[in-house]
Order: sequence, then C-alpha cells, then structure tokens
Amino acid sequence: MKLAVKFALLPLLLFLAIFSRFYALMISPPSPYWEEVALGYDAYNITLTGRDHHGNFLPLSSFESFGDHKPSLYFYAAVPFIKIFGLNLLAVRLPTILASLALILGTAVLSRFLFLHFYRPKDKQAANFVFHSSLFLGTISPWLLVFSRSAWESVLASALILWGFIFGLFFIKSNRSKWLILATLLLTLSTYAYHSARLTAPLLGLSVMAAYFVYHRLTVKKISHQFNWRALLLAAILGLIMIYPVTISLLGQSGQQRIAETSIFNDLNLIEESNEWRAAYKNTWLARAFFHRYVFFAREAILNFASHFSYNYLFVSGDNNPRHSIQTFGNFYYLDLLLFIFAGYFLLRQRRKISLLLFAFLLLGILPAAFTKATPHALRTLTAWPVFIVLLSFAWWQLVELCKLKMTPKILNTVLTLAYLVFFATFFYQLIFIYPKKYRHEWQFGYEEMVGKLLDREANYEQIYITREQGRPAMYYFYYAQVEPRLVQTANETARKDQGEFLNFGKISFIDQADELDLSKSILLISSPEFRAANFNQQALKLIDQTEGEVWSFYEN
Repeated sequence: MKLAVKFALLPLLLFLAIFSRFYALMISPPSPYWEEVALGYDAYNITLTGRDHHGNFLPLSSFESFGDHKPSLYFYAAVPFIKIFGLNLLAVRLPTILASLALILGTAVLSRFLFLHFYRPKDKQAANFVFHSSLFLGTISPWLLVFSRSAWESVLASALILWGFIFGLFFIKSNRSKWLILATLLLTLSTYAYHSARLTAPLLGLSVMAAYFVYHRLTVKKISHQFNWRALLLAAILGLIMIYPVTISLLGQSGQQRIAETSIFNDLNLIEESNEWRAAYKNTWLARAFFHRYVFFAREAILNFASHFSYNYLFVSGDNNPRHSIQTFGNFYYLDLLLFIFAGYFLLRQRRKISLLLFAFLLLGILPAAFTKATPHALRTLTAWPVFIVLLSFAWWQLVELCKLKMTPKILNTVLTLAYLVFFATFFYQLIFIYPKKYRHEWQFGYEEMVGKLLDREANYEQIYITREQGRPAMYYFYYAQVEPRLVQTANETARKDQGEFLNFGKISFIDQADELDLSKSILLISSPEFRAANFNQQALKLIDQTEGEVWSFYEN
C-alpha cells in the first residue's frame, strides 16, 4: 500500500498542477490584458515576417511594443506555439503555463537537493518528503497560480533564474563545469525575459560564485576537489557576451526611459520633500547632508522592501492591483503563517551556511521592487516565490518531526493536506467563478465582442471611431482581426502615434475627444456609455444619426 501511494502521489500532484492552470483558461482571466495582446501580435508578426509590428527585424534585447521596450524572450517563446496553434489566447499563454510548471518542479527539486546535501545529508526519506510537500504547496500556491493563467514575462524569467540557481548549486556540490555553464546560460537568458531579472540574475550569479569560493575553502582539505578556474573563466566570458546587448539596451534611450518611468530616483515628491527639509533648517551643510535626496531615496527603498512582508499583502488581500491578485486572498494561505513560524525554528536549529545563499536568493528576488514605485508588487518579486515554498516544505517536515511523539505522521499529514485542500478549493472557486465577473473591467473585457461585430459590419461605414478609454484599442483590433502583419508594418511609417500606439489605421481612428469626429461622413462611434456621457454632447450623437451612422458600446452582451 505504501509503495502504491508513493508511485501515485507524483502523477496526482502533476495532474493537479496542470489541471489548475488549464481549467477554464479562457474564462479566468476573463479577457487578455493589453500586454498579452501585444505579446501575441508581435510574436505573430515575427512568425510570418521576422519583424515586429513596427517593422523592426528580429529585435534582440527588446521589442518596441508601445514605447515600453519590453524584453524580447517571451515574444520568441510564443512563436512556436503560434506557429502550431495560430494566433489565439492559448498559444500566447502557453509559455507562461509551461514556465509555471517548471517553477513548481524546480522548487521541489531545490527543496530535495538542499535537504539531501546540506540539511539532512543522506536522509533520502526526509528529502523525498520535502520534495512532495514542496510540489503540493507550489501547485496550490495562490501567488503563482494567479500568474500562471495569463501571459507574464516574469513567470518565464523566474523559472530561468530558479533553474540557473539549481544548476549553480549542482556546480558547488560536484565541481563539474557543465553545471556552471548551464547556470550562466539560464541566468543571463532570464535578463532577456523581464526587467527585474536584469538586476536579480547577475547578483544571484555572483552570490553563487561567492558560495562556491566558501564551500571550496571549507571542503578542499577533506575531498579531492580542485578549484575549477577553467569553469569560472568560461562562465564569466559566456555571461559577459550574453549580457552585453542587454547592457547596451539599458544604457540607451529606451532603457533610460523605462528606468525613469518606474524608478523612485525620479520621484519628484521625494526630491521636493528633501528640499523642504533642507530649507527649513536654513540649508546648512549639516542639513544638506542629513536631508540629502538620497537619504529620502534610501528611506523609500527600505520601506518598499519591507512592504513585501506585510501581513495584509502576504495573507489577506495580496497585491493592490486586481490583475495581480483576486483581492480576497493574499499571496499565501493563513495556514502558511503557522508553517513559516516552524520554518524559522527549523533554520535556527540547523544553522547551515547554505541558508545564507537561500536568503540571498530571497532578498535579491525582492530587491528590484524596492527601487520602483507601486509596492508591494507581486509580479516584480515573483522570483523570490521558490524560496518561500522551500521554507514551507522544510517547516512541514519540522512540524511532523516535532509532533511524532504525540501524533502519528499519517494523521498530521492528512489533517494538513485536507486543510490546505479546503483553502485551495475556496481560492480556486473564487478565481474561476467570482473573480472574472467582478474584475472583468481590469482585463479590458469587451474588445473581443466589439471587434467581432465590427468585422462583420465595418464595410457599412465611411469612417470608424473607437475611443481609447479602455486602453490600446488599435492593438486589440490588430490581434482579434488578425490583420496581415505587412499592412501594419507599412502603416507604421505614416500612422499617427501616442507612445508607439497607433491612432489611426485605414478608415479606423482611435480617439480621445469629440472634436476628432468628422460628421460629414457616415460614421460608427464605439465607446463606453460612461465615456460618451462625459465627452460627447447629445447634439453630436444626434448628428451621427443624421449621417446614417451608429453608436456602439464596448460591452456587447
């Protein structure tokens, strides 16, 4: 019976991981967000023409997108799926789904490796226990599950960083060059996937190197390891070559623009606060030093970092952005709080130096968000997610060990498993059946219905106007209409734009104001009722009727 349960457990957990990510995928989230649409349409362009929708040939480090210059890897990761399945939501989201599964499996592998080689050496039974508990906890984790069902570059970057870290540990333990080369390859590749990885991955790579030096120094007298300078040199050369295009991109105008938009170092409020305090103390040299703007930047960074450990964020409501959290659950379940306490107890008892590297992974995963606005930010800190799950799996084992005298492990494991399944079932029900209805406006719901209706009837009008209040209507039109890429690339030369976003395409104009309407033609106006009420007077709407035109709403029920 034990053998049967053991062999059935892994397939069951893998089935749960796959099922929870594919079930009702087109229902929750209720619609693709504009970033997903942009990823999909640019990947579609690359698939058919080798150029993005702006006409740039095979962009290396970033895609122009909407002037946001998004890292390039996810676009290329979506290409084979679009080639196979066509331009649809499944193809666009598959790289994220597969990366989330790689994250879950990698976290379980990391838990087992650390336990077997550093915390409980050669205790395979304990190592297998934390492997399965990590697999289970990672599968049902609200934090990862929310991001597993739509296209997020952060999930791909986090998976690459995690496996790069794992291969780095393999190198530390075995001293084999191939593991360090693989670690370097994955860590540097992650910098092509997401902005935050461009800080986290290099620093984590350096942390692994530092751990290798320490481990070698402690073990060289006990085992026959030779210091592997050749592997270090090859890894350094490979890393520098691969990261060079990203570095050039960061130092260029597009990279500096991205930093300026998100960094706290360009927050005028902090600069003004600094100036006010200095003026209040007569602008003396002591005041200039004590109230220097960088002191305020440092304070803000510390507060931003600490916000990611707040109780509400972790256990109550999660990220304030409804696209990053369903708002009724935190990043973790309330039961996880108990296990985190036992995780602390476990680490204090073990006192292994490897814990320092594990915490370096945790801190570096959160560090990029400390220097940006809008914190706490679940997406920018997803890289740290595996460490939390590893700690939870260690804590589960520790709790079982402590309770062995008063309760059989089977009973305790059953109680914990059932409790977690109740939490998960509640969360999953809300994610699938309540969240899509309550927050569909956050996902720009309505574009698919609107574009479908427009394609059937656009020949009836001389001019079509779509208002922009829901964001990025041109890209939604390109995506759902599957507009021939060369037509968009050609139009890119003459189209009016706002930060890279098309404001006109053919006879369609994407507008913000009523005075942009040409009422001398038969026109179609598409907007939300709220936008019409705020921006269009009744006389203008009556004039549309006189041109034999129509007015539609985004939401076509």
